[in-house]
Amino acid sequence: MSLPDEKAVERYMHCLAQSDEQYAQACASLTAAREGLKVAKALGTPKSGTVQEKENEALTSPEYTLALEKLKQAEYEKMLLSLRREQWTLGIEVWRSLSANRRRS
Repeated sequence: MSLPDEKAVERYMHCLAQSDEQYAQACASLTAAREGLKVAKALGTPKSGTVQEKENEALTSPEYTLALEKLKQAEYEKMLLSLRREQWTLGIEVWRSLSANRRRS
């Protein structure tokens, strides 16, 4: 990544603004996936058996496995967007520092 110029900063700011809604959706999806995991575990828990047997059955149920995959995907999407936004923000901060240093010189 090269040092940012004004055009790059404009692009970063545009990307940040355009990704706000997508990032909010990713955060909401992650929250829903975490709750979905709890629901899937409850649905996969059998009515009879020891506590350990019920736990094992619930954690190996198809519903739980699917919910776990959804959680993994939601975490990935949120993290990817977060890292992109962080990179754009860092680019803006570097440009600010460079601009301030040029003004002092």
